[in-house]
Amino acid sequence: MSDNLKLWNSVCESDPKYLKRVSFGSRSFTAIDPQYQVMKATEAFGPVGDGWGWHADTTVHQLSNGDTAIISNVSIWHGSQANVFGPFPGCRKLFDAAKGRLAEDAPKMSVTDGLTKGLSHLGFDADVFLGKMDGNKYAADSKKGGEAGW
Repeated sequence: MSDNLKLWNSVCESDPKYLKRVSFGSRSFTAIDPQYQVMKATEAFGPVGDGWGWHADTTVHQLSNGDTAIISNVSIWHGSQANVFGPFPGCRKLFDAAKGRLAEDAPKMSVTDGLTKGLSHLGFDADVFLGKMDGNKYAADSKKGGEAGW
């Protein structure tokens, strides 16, 4: 009998030094350093472009309020490019009409959002997505490990 959770169990726990608390108004959550996730996937599958990778189909959308959104549909492959799953959408505001401000990093961030969501479906950093890194223990562990630095 095969162990269907073998990969999940090998990548599900996060190192607290690569996590940080993020707050947007009343909403608060734990965020994962995306480079840490790329490192973990490389450890599991091999180098990007060889053992695993992703494809992003990115589109720009003009909204009725004058804002512009960028959406990247990210599909992840591992082993071979024929072994692909997704897409997982990532979305960011590219232009804020009210502020007259362009977010230059929005295209990159939309791809990163989709990649993070896709990797989560394989079990990467599942402890964060399952809410196990929220609360006082996470805060104490994070302070011991230092800030993620991103």
